[in-house]
Amino acid sequence: MIKLLIQSFFLLLFATFANAQSNADSAEMNKTFKQVKWRSIGPFRGGRSNTAVGVATNPMVYYMGTTGGGLWKTEDMGLSWNNISDGFFKTATVGGIAVAESDPNIVYVGMGEHAVRGVMTHHGDGMYKSTDAGKSWKKIGLDATHHIARVVVDPKNPNIVFVAAQGSLYSSSNDRGIYKSTDGGLTWNKVLYVDDKTGCAELSMDMNNPTILYAAMWEHGRTPWKVTSGGPGSGLYKSTDGGATWNKMQDGLPKEMGKMAITVSRANSEKVYALIESDFTKEAGGMYVSENAGKTWSHATSDHRIIGRAWYYIEVFADPIVENTLYVMNAPALKSTDGGKTWENISSTHGDYHNLWINPSNSNNMIIADDGGAAITFNGGKSWSSQDIYATAQFYRINVDNEFPYNIYGGQQDNSSVKIASRSFRGGINTTHWSASAGGESAFLAFDPNNPRYVLGGSYQGTIEVFDSKSKGSTNIMAAPIQYLGKDAKDDKYRFNWNAPIIWSKHEPNTYYHGAQVLLRTTDMGKTWTEASPDLTRNEKAKQGKPGGPFTNEAVGAENYGTLSYVIESPNEKGVIYTGSDDGYVQLTKDGGKTWKNVTPAGLAECLINSIEVSPFDNATAYIATTRYKFDDHTPGLYKTTDYGKTWTKINTGIAGNAFTRVIREDTKVKDLLFAGTEFGVYISRNGGKNWMPFQLNLPNTPITDLRIHQDNLIASTSGRSFWILDDLNLFRQYKKDTNNALLYQPTNAYLANGYSELDQNNEEFNGSKMFEGVNPATGVVFYYQLPTLKEKEVVTLEIKDAAGNIIRKFSSTSEADNKAGGRRNPREPKLTTSKGINRFVWDMRYPSIPTIPGVFIESSFRGHKAIPGNYTITLKAGEQTNSTTATILANPLYQVGENDYKEFDALMKQMEGEVITMHSMILDLYESKNQLEAVLKNLPSEDKYIAVKTKGNAVVKLLKGWDEDMIQRKSTAYDDVENFPNKFTAEYMFMVNQNESDIPRVNQPVLDLLKEYTPKWEAIKARGLDLKNNILPALNKQLWEAGVGAVWIK
Repeated sequence: MIKLLIQSFFLLLFATFANAQSNADSAEMNKTFKQVKWRSIGPFRGGRSNTAVGVATNPMVYYMGTTGGGLWKTEDMGLSWNNISDGFFKTATVGGIAVAESDPNIVYVGMGEHAVRGVMTHHGDGMYKSTDAGKSWKKIGLDATHHIARVVVDPKNPNIVFVAAQGSLYSSSNDRGIYKSTDGGLTWNKVLYVDDKTGCAELSMDMNNPTILYAAMWEHGRTPWKVTSGGPGSGLYKSTDGGATWNKMQDGLPKEMGKMAITVSRANSEKVYALIESDFTKEAGGMYVSENAGKTWSHATSDHRIIGRAWYYIEVFADPIVENTLYVMNAPALKSTDGGKTWENISSTHGDYHNLWINPSNSNNMIIADDGGAAITFNGGKSWSSQDIYATAQFYRINVDNEFPYNIYGGQQDNSSVKIASRSFRGGINTTHWSASAGGESAFLAFDPNNPRYVLGGSYQGTIEVFDSKSKGSTNIMAAPIQYLGKDAKDDKYRFNWNAPIIWSKHEPNTYYHGAQVLLRTTDMGKTWTEASPDLTRNEKAKQGKPGGPFTNEAVGAENYGTLSYVIESPNEKGVIYTGSDDGYVQLTKDGGKTWKNVTPAGLAECLINSIEVSPFDNATAYIATTRYKFDDHTPGLYKTTDYGKTWTKINTGIAGNAFTRVIREDTKVKDLLFAGTEFGVYISRNGGKNWMPFQLNLPNTPITDLRIHQDNLIASTSGRSFWILDDLNLFRQYKKDTNNALLYQPTNAYLANGYSELDQNNEEFNGSKMFEGVNPATGVVFYYQLPTLKEKEVVTLEIKDAAGNIIRKFSSTSEADNKAGGRRNPREPKLTTSKGINRFVWDMRYPSIPTIPGVFIESSFRGHKAIPGNYTITLKAGEQTNSTTATILANPLYQVGENDYKEFDALMKQMEGEVITMHSMILDLYESKNQLEAVLKNLPSEDKYIAVKTKGNAVVKLLKGWDEDMIQRKSTAYDDVENFPNKFTAEYMFMVNQNESDIPRVNQPVLDLLKEYTPKWEAIKARGLDLKNNILPALNKQLWEAGVGAVWIK
């Protein structure tokens, strides 16, 4: 016993140290790379929410707790939502929310999902509190409760709060039951505890007398192969003294109890409703009603719709105004207006319902929480706010194609699979850029990445289809079309994981693999299947029985055990395939499945092999990501082999002790550069896994389910925040921790593309996401440069030259030096930052802007044209240090533009922009000369000797005005002035220039024709201007000097 305590102490000490070091490393990483951003791409389609509440005194404000996505708030009745937990919460799954009725600034949040699935369910870390309506948060304890079902606050005293803690899902625990605080969460007392297997699933307070509480205690738990819902610990309890004592209610209630929910009517405190899971064979479950505050109960109905799949649902809510009206949340949302005897289906949002908040003063105003998020109604459920406006989706896996732009594929839990574009070229990434793909919520998706018309996608219990993305039709291709629902796994011909792997073969034409307990192969798109292996799992029949009990079976496949969970073909060698199982086996074939070898790491405990990675650099090197969270073991489990699995090394150093691992990937260009996805974010290793450090940057705190490296991007799928992309992987491939020298990193090749991104500028406050749509990558060339501490007045410049060595753009850290166009500084030129460490700058690919005419509005774009595809030399100067590299602009594959077309466009734009620069320079110079001359003439004495020079001067002023009026309309100072004041030559010429530049560059004959017409006009006007500048003004100057008057300055 003493030895065990000592071991536990040192394990705790090590975990604490590791977590502290991880936090320090994360802070250093975030500081160094603060200008580097992950970007959220969506889809904006809600994921599961277990809880949502409103504010009784303000119908504009609501809170939504998500699974893996944190806490969200709307202040406009659900038109828009913002995450308010990022940066505060240490875990991302919310189980319960309570807003104090007496002070809506006080909000309590309990963490950990209470609808406890076997997949995509996440634990929490206790309680958080806000005293400013969610602007800031403080951790207030109960860390080990893991799953909180309800938080209840006294309606008159916001410091009195009760917490219904379900407790640990995968193990026995004393940290469960009902907790009470009377000091706003500073301290807690456990006021109801049954045993270490029984937690509190529901807690209801009599709002007319808050010392009276009703509780539903639930004995429950999970193993990887079974969910247990019910047992001797389950029971209904009542307290009449604020939780100090509790009495078990039994009169009229069934003896056998599973999960239950209970609610007391605010309209009539004597009326209490209880929804009870019990023995289905006896029809003992259903709705029970008490008319005397819980003393006795009657069975109102055993309608199966209100108690189906009890462990996932069982939620009941009484209307606060009408005592006989109540609601049940189940797969459908149901309403009764006769005290629970009969029910009508009122489902109209996503479905699979978990919570309902009803405004105590207006029961037509509700917010519902379901598998698609939260929705608000003001008309009793006739219509609801949208759930497709927040990116809180839960995804399992990532696949990608090679289209342009490339698409990301994945199965969204509680929804369909998704194919979503990695970028858009007009606006953000929205609903027009994604669509459903093959299979369902748990799908692996497989296809030829170079021709992804046909997509194989699965769903639970082995269903699989081929989806034709052109016709939008699909073909079912199940290997054994047997209805497995309700069967014990041991009786199944094929046992399939909930997230059954499907892969496309890189080496074998038209070949796909599908993992059951054996590996299935098809070479004809599923028309026929063959077994390519024996059973590759432990195949323990004792763990293949009924997946649910004791009262309700669970048979959709999430508890299937002894299944293949991952399959990967070596990218380097034909016939080399690894498989991983959900019970901890790793198997390898080197001959396309003819023979197999068990290469499981020696001593590896039973676990889920969630991903396998074969090194692109070494045929014998592979990695596995294992997890034992279903055994209540949250330690990371990454392993590496360099000899085809003969030996393995554990590689977890630096990963937080509670950050269990789901995925590991190796970079495709730099050996030993690894990335890992964990329950608490992304990690990076630069030495083949010997050491890790957090790689969150601006990525929100959310579970990472998969990672993929593709086209110099790192893609992350999350369980609660949809897909995210880090575009700047090349920076981390090249990064050197050098504080003494200036460094310029080679930028990632950039496509010539239209569109816009928030990442086109630097904004340290930008969190990588925006409302309603996904964020595009920067639309220019992204430069990263590293600086030491610069001396005072040291200047940083960035110079861009084309292949011929011509300078086409130059940027500076100063507001003056060198940022010029045509001799006149353009105020819109961006400045280089000079921070110590990593700096970021985006060149928009454009030539310098054309100088404007101050005080004159010309309805034109003054931006220089975009550079054409090719290689460019980039030179960074920082003080005395100089660095050079190359940047490549790639032709857009979607543009039907050839090399000669680009060159013709570039040459013409340079010619015309050069002429405009000349025009505007002459306008500015001669206008300045006119103003000087007018001032000189105004100040001339009225003596006769000045009459001649005055006369000559006025004549020159007239000539200058006439030339200026031919060139520019100075009466035009606002947008619509052109309607009243006709454009002059420079505006007409600028319009032609603008019309020659488009997203897709091309020179059109009408532009050439008009240029041919405008050129002689401009030559004539220019000749007049040059005559004024070179002849007339100098002659006048001579007269002024002879008259003893200072000359007009001529530039």
